[in-house]
Amino acid sequence: MAITEKSIEFLGNSLAKGRPIPGQSLTNSPDQQYPWEQPPELTNAREAMFAIFDSLTEDDSLTNILFALNKGVGVIDLASITLYTGFIEGKWNPDLMLLLMEPTMYMIMALAEKAEIDYVMDSGDLSKQTDISTQDKVKQLQTAVTSLDEVRKKASDQVSPQSVPEEVKEKIEETVIPTSLLEQVKSEQSTSLLGKRD
Repeated sequence: MAITEKSIEFLGNSLAKGRPIPGQSLTNSPDQQYPWEQPPELTNAREAMFAIFDSLTEDDSLTNILFALNKGVGVIDLASITLYTGFIEGKWNPDLMLLLMEPTMYMIMALAEKAEIDYVMDSGDLSKQTDISTQDKVKQLQTAVTSLDEVRKKASDQVSPQSVPEEVKEKIEETVIPTSLLEQVKSEQSTSLLGKRD
């Protein structure tokens, strides 16, 4: 196989940018495995749910999650970040990570409701409002009224409370969110530059 000038240029650019050489991971020592290359710490979904809940309710994590939800970050995004981080740290394998998605979303939603924060499922749900005519508004309202049952059904089908064990639900109910944290989140809403008036 001949080495072309293009492949030499690609290799030089990759090294200059700090990228690994293609196939470099195959040359790593078997004694220095990444955490996800080893057997996972947790293999039981129930135990993993408790571990996730404990990590979500740590003071720093809870504060960051509530701030993110308040700023419009979606529940799906936060659950994905939480689970992917656990995978990278070697806590669970990809299969268990997918099984934990729905319960993690439920836990985040329950914490948001407990803190009285309006949340969105996906960050893309917050679309910019545009000016529309009165006739279009009326049509939208009529469409919304006629399809309300479909929307309710779809929303209730997305996340099932049955995916979370009763023990986790009880822990969510027992969780007390400090009022100082709620005040921080609510005061964060009113401190935007656009909201300030002279």
